[in-house]
Amino acid sequence: MKHILTILFIFIAAISSGQDLKCIVQVNSDGIQATNKEIFKDLENAISQFMNQRKWISDKVQPQEKIDCNFLINLKKVTGDQYEAEVRITSSRPVYGTTYNTTTFNHFDQEWYFSYAQFQSLDYQDNANVMDLTTLLAFYANIVIGVDFDTYSPEGGSLYYNKALQLRNLMQNKAGWNPGDGRGNRNKYYVIDQLLDDRFKPVRAALYQYHMQGMDKFKDDNDAARKQIYESLEKVRSIQERLPNSVLFRIFFNSKRDELINIFKKAEPGLQNRAIELLGKLDPANVNLYEKIKS
Repeated sequence: MKHILTILFIFIAAISSGQDLKCIVQVNSDGIQATNKEIFKDLENAISQFMNQRKWISDKVQPQEKIDCNFLINLKKVTGDQYEAEVRITSSRPVYGTTYNTTTFNHFDQEWYFSYAQFQSLDYQDNANVMDLTTLLAFYANIVIGVDFDTYSPEGGSLYYNKALQLRNLMQNKAGWNPGDGRGNRNKYYVIDQLLDDRFKPVRAALYQYHMQGMDKFKDDNDAARKQIYESLEKVRSIQERLPNSVLFRIFFNSKRDELINIFKKAEPGLQNRAIELLGKLDPANVNLYEKIKS
């Protein structure tokens, strides 16, 4: 009995040590005509286990340090074991000293192509494309982790961005992974390309300043925190003027738009006006939303 308990303890410890993500997975099959809907629930469970039970991060992760993320998978077409889907990937991290979580990544990928058979195990290797599905999942897992690390230390996510780049290179001849796929530069190719492009380093610097020097300081000094967040937006502006319409800007403002409105609503009038003007330039498609800062 003692030996059984020891083995059980080791097994549980091994599982918990491999859990770096706290990932909620939803598979929506409403648009799919199928007699066996159980396969889609099985797919959801398989993806959830793959994301949550794998050791993704090289450092030891405490339970409270797990990264929250969501994969909302909308199935568009299923032919036999061939799937086409669009996926909303979001992640967040806690703000120091509060119960609030701030969104760090929000991206809509309209081109997921993979095969899956019911009860199929999701196999994966770091340096090979064993399954298109697990390569897709690992690609975004590494990006989510990389962005999270960028918010805690300057360019802290580089290791994980480079892992994502290796996965993209493995898939260079696959649909949905090439520069010309998708809508302009919003696809997987450009997401990782821009995260590692030296020209976009100010955006990564802005992620650190926004979170560590801004959001994490709100509990101590609201005004100083708002100033840091405004200055982080100036870093984004320095790049957007030269490289407009880049996918990183879309991801940033999809993540932060509502939060920024709430942050600057409580700013002094001068900063409110400057924030409205700056945000209108950075996110022109939503300029009217930023007028809410004055309301």
